[in-house]
Amino acid sequence: MKILLSVLTACVLLTGCVTKDLSVEDRQQIKTLKVLPVFVAVDNFQYTSMTQAWGAGLGAGAGAAAGMASGSSTAGTSALTGVGSVAGTKAADGVTGDITSAIRDNMKNNDIDLAKLVRQSFIDRVQQEHLFTVVGEGERADAEVEIMVSQWGLCLKNFSDVLYPVIGANAQIKRNGSAVWRNFDTVSVSNDANTIAYTPQQYATDPAALRKAFSHVSDLVIIKLVDHLKQ
Repeated sequence: MKILLSVLTACVLLTGCVTKDLSVEDRQQIKTLKVLPVFVAVDNFQYTSMTQAWGAGLGAGAGAAAGMASGSSTAGTSALTGVGSVAGTKAADGVTGDITSAIRDNMKNNDIDLAKLVRQSFIDRVQQEHLFTVVGEGERADAEVEIMVSQWGLCLKNFSDVLYPVIGANAQIKRNGSAVWRNFDTVSVSNDANTIAYTPQQYATDPAALRKAFSHVSDLVIIKLVDHLKQ
């Protein structure tokens, strides 16, 4: 039941990404905004290391390298990683399993909460751009914003020894119970601003590095979402 619920949630997140611009009327009417707690699809954690890439046959030849760098979207290809899906390819790889578990434990043990990072990034950006007045969760507001992180993780870029954080999120603003704005964006390994990367071991053992990487990628995706909101 838990697995089914996760799958259904992911489907809702990915199919609810039809964009909708904020109308002039709604923009004029919305002065205060409440930012609801961010939802993160925790099971949609993407992890692509060199070991997995070679195991999936992606390390053989220039064609594979081009595919990894381009981020081209085909069946079984992640928009975030730019490589063929390797989910399950190295399912029996104990090392990969240990690393990903250690990274997740590092986040949990050091209160590196992606939902909180994304939410705070949105609040900071909206205030910086002077778009709305952000109010507390218990206060009344003209509208509410919901942000959902549907994909996230750490991925390989070309043949580097380090992994880059990646994220995909959709957001919507609701006024009187109806969505008046909606958009979706991602930050992949090919994003020029995505420059912070560490080794798997650093992510697993260094809380400061892990927090810095996910804080940075959270800021990047929020910048893109807020840019959509300003249009």
